[in-house]
Amino acid sequence: MTLNGCAANIAAFLIGTAMSDRYPHTEEIEVHYPTTVMQRQFSDVGELNESLFRLVKNLEQKYKGTEHDAVTTKTVSTQGGFQTSTSMNLFMLEDEAVGTFRDELVLPAIRDYLKHVFGEESATLDPWPIGWSSVLHEGDWQGPHLHPSEKNVASAVYYVHLPEDMTNPEGHIEFINPHLASVHHGFSTTRRLEPVEGKLIVFPPYYMHYVHPFRGDGERVIISFDVLAQKPGMQLVF
Repeated sequence: MTLNGCAANIAAFLIGTAMSDRYPHTEEIEVHYPTTVMQRQFSDVGELNESLFRLVKNLEQKYKGTEHDAVTTKTVSTQGGFQTSTSMNLFMLEDEAVGTFRDELVLPAIRDYLKHVFGEESATLDPWPIGWSSVLHEGDWQGPHLHPSEKNVASAVYYVHLPEDMTNPEGHIEFINPHLASVHHGFSTTRRLEPVEGKLIVFPPYYMHYVHPFRGDGERVIISFDVLAQKPGMQLVF
């Protein structure tokens, strides 16, 4: 820093102090329209993930290429691979692993996220996840999309199983800056997050995102879900 630069900083500090003493003021700093993202990494979930992996693979074997495959019906952004039907709530399946995943991982994380976003008002919510699963293979990907379903207060993805030796950006989820004007002020256009088995990412439903394809063997198996503000009275698997 130059001498002139130091002098300018000192002058600004002295002037600011004098102005503050002469003109008392109140101050409030707000963050308008934040994009809050939670990344929660679970440990000791290997056995649970293996059970969830077998469940999803069984669903793929049973429904791939049928009307219960959302990729086949072209109702989702997933390009290639398999995704359970949009009319199916994965969390309503009578499966022990699904119940454990929902009650011990998903719901506590949702409540923590909503408390951070909505503060005390989150106590009035009775959140409930509407979930689906997808399986991607080499070259499969997900196009840019968001989750604008009615009464949805959050969206999320959980990594059940991943291919070995993926390199960045393979298989990564990438979020698109919802405030594009901010790019002119030094902010990046996207934010890329690394997939890790046992990681749960929770984000606003309006946050546009996509998934990069990967090369090589293996499968990218995830469970995604939207979060309703209130638990519905009656639900069906399909």
